[in-house]
Amino acid sequence: MSPQLPPNFHASLWQQVPERPSQWHALDTQFGNGQAFLETLLAWQADPQAPSQLFYTAFTEQAPDNLVPQLAQNCFGLLPGIHRICYANSQVKLNLCVGHFAVNFKEIDIAADSIQISNFLDTDPRSVARLSKLGTRIRWSAMNDDALAQLKASGFQLDTLGSSATYQPHWPIKAALRSSDIQAPESKRKAIVIGAGLAGAAVAYSLAHRGWQVEVIDQHTQTGGGASGLPAGIFATHVSPDNNVLSRITRDGVRATIERAASLLKRGEEWDLSHLVEHRYSGKRELPPSPVWPEAGLEWSAEANQVHQQMAGLNKETLALWHPLAGWIQTQSLVKAQLSHPNISCRFKTKVSQLIRQASGWQLIDNNNNQVVAQADHVIIANAHACQDLLNSIQIVEQASVKPRPQIPITPLRGQVTFGPMHSLNQDLRSKLPRVPVNGHGSFIGNLPALQINSEGPYWIVGSSFQRFDFDTTVREEDQQSNLKQWAELMPAWHDEILENVDVSKTQGWAGIRAALPDRLPAVGAFQHLDFEGLQVCTGMGARGISWSVLCGELLASQLNHEPLPMAASLAKLMAAARFG
Repeated sequence: MSPQLPPNFHASLWQQVPERPSQWHALDTQFGNGQAFLETLLAWQADPQAPSQLFYTAFTEQAPDNLVPQLAQNCFGLLPGIHRICYANSQVKLNLCVGHFAVNFKEIDIAADSIQISNFLDTDPRSVARLSKLGTRIRWSAMNDDALAQLKASGFQLDTLGSSATYQPHWPIKAALRSSDIQAPESKRKAIVIGAGLAGAAVAYSLAHRGWQVEVIDQHTQTGGGASGLPAGIFATHVSPDNNVLSRITRDGVRATIERAASLLKRGEEWDLSHLVEHRYSGKRELPPSPVWPEAGLEWSAEANQVHQQMAGLNKETLALWHPLAGWIQTQSLVKAQLSHPNISCRFKTKVSQLIRQASGWQLIDNNNNQVVAQADHVIIANAHACQDLLNSIQIVEQASVKPRPQIPITPLRGQVTFGPMHSLNQDLRSKLPRVPVNGHGSFIGNLPALQINSEGPYWIVGSSFQRFDFDTTVREEDQQSNLKQWAELMPAWHDEILENVDVSKTQGWAGIRAALPDRLPAVGAFQHLDFEGLQVCTGMGARGISWSVLCGELLASQLNHEPLPMAASLAKLMAAARFG
């Protein structure tokens, strides 16, 4: 018989709700070594009637170095910022806020159901009220008279014990945050996703995992008809000396990708957390200085040592980085694994040419027959560079329109990769090539299992080319040669051996069109325009589809489900599709 768990503050509250909620949002101002979160997780697991999803937001000034063992494996790379860490098959989501409390408190964007305050001497009661909704219960360990007065003035009614309170203001609540009790009825939890690539599959899975019924529509005969048909690619963080927005968002994306791949794919066959060496061309991609890049940062990226350089075919003087939290994925394996969720159905060979908004929702018009092929309240466009064509097809109601039509300035980017079997390479070169990917200008992945599009393995893959507004996906001989030269430059210690011993005639190629945006960030979510209500987009990931698609899918799904965001609110705002209309 398992030992009886002590009463848990958060669990005791959700157990008091007559109709158990589908979500519960707990907040704790002191994460410590994670014991309080672990106890809540165990209470959730032990309760057969617990909310189907538990969100737990916790704060810590520094990355904890004494985590309870049950949590340690998932809590890696805890730099200052907000980290989404998943447990229990992603049904329990921890948002761990590392760094200055006041800064991170402003990044939280949803009202909690229960709040544990370790010390009200360090917490402004008005901030707590901002994160509360009608009926939110709070409990604290330390309080003074001034904080108590502010708490009452902020709308909290003290309980009889004097160490807890309930948010019951005597005035209408005007919260700027999304309320956690706004849930779409079951009949409305249906969506259509246009596009069966990385972006579409990630969005569909994130919604399906939350109980939505999702239909995915694609114009191709199967998955991978667009840029997501890439045989294999890498996921890796982005490094910048000032730890800029792109770097922070990419780390969030890589964390989400690792979690999704670990839960759905076979490690060593379909993906691997293999580490990666980055050739720093012209000294670019410098690490931040040590105060900005503490020990937790070294779990993500560090200066490459001589062993790393030698392993990757670099010279001693070549500047390079070592990325422990990086690896490769067979792209189609990730797409197909996500689309295999039982709540997802797929329809191929259907090109949607027009979207029509009706009172009953959105109608999707087929390109061939000009007929309605599907209808839903929620439609997500995830078809990369073709996104704007569908946005342009929507009729604007003149009287209701006060804004111009959303315009996403997508740049189509053609990319061609070159690949071949390892046995086709010179034996001496083959024995030297690293088992970890190498990137810089383009990338190399070697010793990969057999491709789905070519059963001969193991294989290597290099590339890719980079051509703007070029829509020709025919494999070009000149790009094969260019990729070979790029590979040789990537590994200067073996430059001549690569050029002399790799026979391009024994290689194959693949080309696809990616979609990039001028600010180098994706476009995710809804628009401000009234005529586009119920429509979402997920596009503009450029060459970072593997690193970003899962994060973007989670961000969009959290917005539709009124959940805590999987990242800092300020970063999510920079990715919002609403910046384009």
